[in-house]
Amino acid sequence: MERKPIIVIMTSKDESDGISKKLAEAIERVGTHNVAIVSDDKYGVVAKRSALDRLMDNGSEYQYLLERKDRGVIMDRLRVRKYSKRVNRIKNMLKRFKPQYILCLTPYAHHCAVEAKRKLKFDTQIIYMLQTFTMPKRGLDDITNVYIVENADVKAELVRAGIRSKDVMTMGLPYEVQGREEGDIAEAKQELGLPRSKTVFVNIRDGNELAKAFDLLLDQGDIASLVVFCDNAKLRQSLSSAAVQVPDVTVIFVQTADKIDEYLSVCDLTITSYDVAIIYKCFRLGIPSIVFSKDEHAANDINYLVSHDLCLRAKEDIEIIALEYKLLQTELAESIGRNGQKWVELNTLDNIANFLASYIAV
Repeated sequence: MERKPIIVIMTSKDESDGISKKLAEAIERVGTHNVAIVSDDKYGVVAKRSALDRLMDNGSEYQYLLERKDRGVIMDRLRVRKYSKRVNRIKNMLKRFKPQYILCLTPYAHHCAVEAKRKLKFDTQIIYMLQTFTMPKRGLDDITNVYIVENADVKAELVRAGIRSKDVMTMGLPYEVQGREEGDIAEAKQELGLPRSKTVFVNIRDGNELAKAFDLLLDQGDIASLVVFCDNAKLRQSLSSAAVQVPDVTVIFVQTADKIDEYLSVCDLTITSYDVAIIYKCFRLGIPSIVFSKDEHAANDINYLVSHDLCLRAKEDIEIIALEYKLLQTELAESIGRNGQKWVELNTLDNIANFLASYIAV
């Protein structure tokens, strides 16, 4: 039996929503390819961390890749070693799988793939799926063959920077969530232990950014019940202890990330730190979101979405409360929800998977 061609997906620890596995499953459903997922535990330096790895451990991938300090690390401190272990692992990966092409899902994975190709001079093409709504400051190179981007504005920026238009595919992002019929939401809320009143999903990531805002939300009484996801177990315990002290507010904590979609689909509003997957799913569900982040690297994306009436931005904790009341008590929520659904109506995971399965590296 002839072996199906293989697509290698390179990802790393900062990927959103387990998207590498979902993309792989969607591609394999098409039936033309097998997919191998390679995370940074396979190609990164494990036994002895490099300066790059140490920087990655101290912050997010975007922090490393977008700040100017990375230039000094790459050009000076690592001039001699040049990621030799990482390059050798990618070389061995190519020998093992002989992929039709490499699909990179994170900035770190893309950086490593490009660096390896630059040194090894291999012919395997690289496709990079940008997980942003605006053009990142650092992301262009002369090695990547195809870019998949969220919107036409990012494509225009890439073309202005010298990338050929035919090498940039505007396909949205591959984040899916199953919505519910309006008549089913009340029953679903009851099954999940929520009252029929308004429900706010609170997505707390990146430490304590939204912790103070959570206390403010508890102070609002029963204006809305709260569904909370926090990826930090210690902080989640602290938030749970605070919620117990306010018995007139229904607060449910989502224990694992795979349960997020089930709860998100019954909510009326989302308050979130910057999280591309959550924001995109809100678009699909027609749920307005309030995005709170002090991260300067996320600011461009957030401001872009605000300028298109796709979400609201809170710059301070107290603003979240004012915006919450505004969305729960006016028609603005419906307007933002409709804008979000229209924004993503032509973009689906299956469309992206079909493109990736039909793409022929030439």
